[in-house]
Amino acid sequence: MRDLSIRAWITPAPPTIGPKENLKRARARMRAANVAELLVVDDGKLVGTLNERDIWEHCPTSTLVMDEKQADELLEQFRVGGVMALHPPVIHPGATISEAAQVFADCGRAGLPVVDDGLPIGFLTEASVMHAVAMLLGPEATRAKSRDP
Repeated sequence: MRDLSIRAWITPAPPTIGPKENLKRARARMRAANVAELLVVDDGKLVGTLNERDIWEHCPTSTLVMDEKQADELLEQFRVGGVMALHPPVIHPGATISEAAQVFADCGRAGLPVVDDGLPIGFLTEASVMHAVAMLLGPEATRAKSRDP
């Protein structure tokens, strides 16, 4: 089986947010961009990532029973830098699909920032890597599956 670079599977220019922004703005940006995770960037450098789970793990559980307006008021009080995941696993744009699959297996995350010379240039999802693996396996995988009991 040949291996491919991840370049064709990278989502370029993923949405970012600064560490000093509040969580209300972060959540609104995630929704507007229809993404599950934001890259946290300070002075052009990746400093962390933020997803919904990070937000709700660090906010009081009372936000779960609040209405939307009350929850937004509370989220305005928290900063991205206080709840983001620090030192997230990253991948280089020259990595192969096999290397990406291994990073995903090791880290248990659904997405990876793609970083070149310390600068975030894209985002790679586990789903994209699975699509690439299916393409690499091609018809052989389909035939093998149909022979299984």
